[in-house]
Amino acid sequence: DRAVVNTLEFRDGVANREKAAFRAYDSFGQSFDDYVDFLSASERYKGALQSGNDASTFAASLQESGYATDPKYSEKVNNIISSQWFQGL
Repeated sequence: DRAVVNTLEFRDGVANREKAAFRAYDSFGQSFDDYVDFLSASERYKGALQSGNDASTFAASLQESGYATDPKYSEKVNNIISSQWFQGL
């Protein structure tokens, strides 16, 4: 299944609003399993998968590999990880 949503994508450093199709899942577990399969199936994400338990390195490696178009992807992930809300989980 797919869900088509409005998204902000960056092309050559310029933000553009566009519609994009994303995978849809019946459960969190199903989405996590597919995420792992997606990353594992691609040589391009090998470095990210070798980052061990370091979430910051993982996010930076994903960004370097072209996972997200947002040039601040890694910074945003790190802001969430270091947030008081996330630390309280």
